[in-house]
Amino acid sequence: MRTSKAGILNNDKLLRLSLRDPDKGFTLIELIVTLLIISVILGYALPRIGNLAYSSDLKHSVRQLRAILSVARSLSTRDRIPRRVVCDISNSEIRIEREIREEGEDRIMVHYEEENSILIRTYRFPKGVEIQDVITEAGEKETEGEAYLGIGTNGVIFGNTIHIAKGEEQFTLTINPLTGRVAIDEGYIEEFKVEVPEEF
Repeated sequence: MRTSKAGILNNDKLLRLSLRDPDKGFTLIELIVTLLIISVILGYALPRIGNLAYSSDLKHSVRQLRAILSVARSLSTRDRIPRRVVCDISNSEIRIEREIREEGEDRIMVHYEEENSILIRTYRFPKGVEIQDVITEAGEKETEGEAYLGIGTNGVIFGNTIHIAKGEEQFTLTINPLTGRVAIDEGYIEEFKVEVPEEF
């Protein structure tokens, strides 16, 4: 009686395939299947990664703006020296300046100079992130040049809205002048003028 060796042959064939010579490389079909799988994964993942990076630059800038406003307010109340946050719209950067008073013969001269601490530096927005406009202490909407948000020694912030954007994505930062708290809203929201009491 003859017995079939099909099972043995198949096992031997599988063993030879798994122990094949590594110098022979891959077959063309194996390479095509691998490249196809990689292209499907990249086609799905890259747009998401791109959007995430695109969005993270803007969100990081929003956080930096909020931190700079908070630092400027803290410095003003701590030192009892007024500060101002300078939003350089044209150069897409923001910095803190302190008030300097010099007494002349018949008047007091007031000017500002940039904070020179190692920890407080001019912040440059990432490429593509821009300040659209700023509602300043005078209540004006500035769209170019430098816009100023003054901060009194009692922590009151004069000026209440900053709009920043990257491409189609926009954020509105609305500053509560009395508490210094910054509300962040997605999109471009028209400003609401908040009356601020005289500095005391």
